[in-house]
Amino acid sequence: MKVIEKVQGLSQKQFLEDYLTKNVPVIVQNIEFDKRKWSPIYWKAAMGKRPVQVYDTLFDLQGVSSLSDYLRDHFGKTGPVSDNVPYIRWYSQLKNMDYIWSDEVFDKIKGFWKVPSLLPDSDYLVPLVPEGKKIDPRVDLFPYRGILLAARGARTRVHRDPFCSDAVVCQYYGTKEVSLYGPDRTEELTVRPDADNSYSGFVDVRESDANVLSHEPDFHGFLEPGEMIYIPHGWLHDVLVTSDSFSITWNFIHKKGATEFLNYLDGEPEKDSEYEVLNFFNGLLTDEIHAPKDLLNYYRSMQ
Repeated sequence: MKVIEKVQGLSQKQFLEDYLTKNVPVIVQNIEFDKRKWSPIYWKAAMGKRPVQVYDTLFDLQGVSSLSDYLRDHFGKTGPVSDNVPYIRWYSQLKNMDYIWSDEVFDKIKGFWKVPSLLPDSDYLVPLVPEGKKIDPRVDLFPYRGILLAARGARTRVHRDPFCSDAVVCQYYGTKEVSLYGPDRTEELTVRPDADNSYSGFVDVRESDANVLSHEPDFHGFLEPGEMIYIPHGWLHDVLVTSDSFSITWNFIHKKGATEFLNYLDGEPEKDSEYEVLNFFNGLLTDEIHAPKDLLNYYRSMQ
């Protein structure tokens, strides 16, 4: 087991060449954010009345709560950690439906954080960025862009992110323990090969004891405030919140790491329940292209 590499001052060129293209995880330190605005006290006062999406240890919605009720009931607890601590995943819009999306909140907090400079602002396939245009996850939609608020003991069981997308998590308050398993270990960790999505059907590596991993990860580390983790596509990962936590996440597919995504479209993506999300983002661009083969040809033409 290796410790996830932590680096500082990574350039965009280095990130693309040494990590994204090679599909290698990394933690980047010293990302910029306003520490005064990332605390339970501030958020409760500023946004406590807002409704939030509350999930279990995977991505099954358990219900809706006010932010202040969640913070009151779960943050600041001491002593033994209770089982099944709920997790707020407050997504911005990712489907064509009326829901409690966080788009308005993202607009309010856009001054609270900066996008790490190593991340490109163009050359994406998902979300598609037309040539000459730049994109910014503070104000633009990305798949699974969300505000993650989680009390100590909350966790996300082993999963793999949908449709071969990469992910980043920017940590602003509290700490998370992250365990990563390479794509070549998918079969070893699969218990339900018939799962209709890319994030379920895997072994719960903390089922017997939340503090002990039943399968040794390839990489392991802790994500601290002011750090960003890059989780490459195909990597299975388990995340345990070790202290009350605030972070932001989003997924993407960049042209330099799109081979597996194009192969995914060349298969049977309609069987994946998360294909609906991909279709939503395609619909932001055009209402005419939705069939996988047409999408495949369209994306290839953009490379």
